Amino acid sequence: MKALLIPLDDRPVTYVFPSMVANSAGIEIVAPPRSLMGSLFHAAQIDSLIGWINTTLERNQFDVVIIGLDSILYGGLITSRRCEDPAKAISKRLSSLKKWRQPGKDKPKIFAQTSVMRISDNYDNTEEKQYWSRYGREIFAWSALLHRMSKSKVNQGLLDSFERRIPLEIRDDYLKLRFRNFQVNQEIVDLVQDRVLDRLIISVDDSGNQGLNVLEREKLMQKVQQANLGNKVFSYPGADEVLDTLIASWLNDQLRSMGVKIRAKAAFSPGAAALCPSRYEGQTIAETLKSQVEAAGIEFVNDFESTGYDGANTIDITLVVHGSDVQGDHILLPGLPDMRQVDTRQQTRETISLLEKATTPCILCDVAYANGADPLLIEELIQRPDLISKLIGFAGWNTTGNTVGSALSMGVARLFAIRTQRRNELTDKAFQRCLFTRLADDWAYQTRVRPQLNSDASIDRLAQLIKPYLSKIGQSMKFEPGNLRVSFPWKRTFELEVCFEDR
Repeated sequence: MKALLIPLDDRPVTYVFPSMVANSAGIEIVAPPRSLMGSLFHAAQIDSLIGWINTTLERNQFDVVIIGLDSILYGGLITSRRCEDPAKAISKRLSSLKKWRQPGKDKPKIFAQTSVMRISDNYDNTEEKQYWSRYGREIFAWSALLHRMSKSKVNQGLLDSFERRIPLEIRDDYLKLRFRNFQVNQEIVDLVQDRVLDRLIISVDDSGNQGLNVLEREKLMQKVQQANLGNKVFSYPGADEVLDTLIASWLNDQLRSMGVKIRAKAAFSPGAAALCPSRYEGQTIAETLKSQVEAAGIEFVNDFESTGYDGANTIDITLVVHGSDVQGDHILLPGLPDMRQVDTRQQTRETISLLEKATTPCILCDVAYANGADPLLIEELIQRPDLISKLIGFAGWNTTGNTVGSALSMGVARLFAIRTQRRNELTDKAFQRCLFTRLADDWAYQTRVRPQLNSDASIDRLAQLIKPYLSKIGQSMKFEPGNLRVSFPWKRTFELEVCFEDR
């Protein structure tokens, strides 16, 4: 089976990791040259990228195209917030999808992601327009007020006071950009109704529970419901993990066509973690979990609140969610509480116990912290090769949605390889690389090495500090990763790349 993958940009989590997940299922992946993709500093080469896609589709037969639409529409996820191109030009790029499948043909399927433009509650303009460094939090507050105004009356004087804090030309520019992207997203939903797209995830990146982004999502999903597309279009907080989820969704479609369902049960550690507010998402951890498993096509047998194993003989996967009653954060943002130290001793013991008792393969979603794994848990787990060997999926990075989506996708891919007799030396190696990468990035780097770097993106210091952790991971997994290279692909300490160099 063969898939064409068009990532959101050139980051490891969006360009490299989805291919690794698909490879662990025994799926051949074709992706564009990395040089065509967008980065933090430049947009994708859109015309060249679309040309490459068209030529590749003409010369190959694919079962599915899995695409982050932001790449061909705006040049990438980051540039979707900066791109000045008019709606007409973007709509023309979108129309190229209609040529990807011949009339009357059912292949390739087209599974796509589009994003609702985020609104960050900070003054960091690294991934935004320049004016965010001065007016970011003011725009966030103004956006929330506009959302409230759409639901109920708000004193005009209050609105005036919020708008006086932001120059008119900046407000106009921001609303113009948002409206253009929203118009394009409406057109994308129309493509599902027109059967150009077979599956769509509308991702909401870094969101609170109020704002113009939340309002746009509501309107888009109203359109989806009115068109009776609820089984084809999903929307929830997330972004960087969505292509993984689309891969899992497509794999589950293949299994269902064979009469096979993947059934799973969730166990929260502690139980209160289900109702814990999820940072950067505007909802609870249980709500994020529910939306992610639905999008991935997994059938869950419990209500996301039980911590037991009743009916274990009827399930294929045990999903262990390691959390807390308050989610920590390995990143300290100006003006916000310091949540870098959360006491997780009790839930670590409970999580280890849940893994010990599990009678099925396990997916471990570590959401005790945002922006990295729980060091207490992983340092316990790394001493237990017997428990590591039970894992068919693990993640503990960025947001709850990022973690859950990527961990679930790993598990689905692993089971797919087993159930379809695709498991072999190559798929085993691909799976081991997935697990090694997540442990290396989410634990070794994000929670142990990154705090020591103090924002200094020194490759030499990175390699020196992370080496002993990588050795521990390999020993625990009983996996020899071969030659490894670590780097900062975006020349900053936020994201790491672990590159496996075959001898």
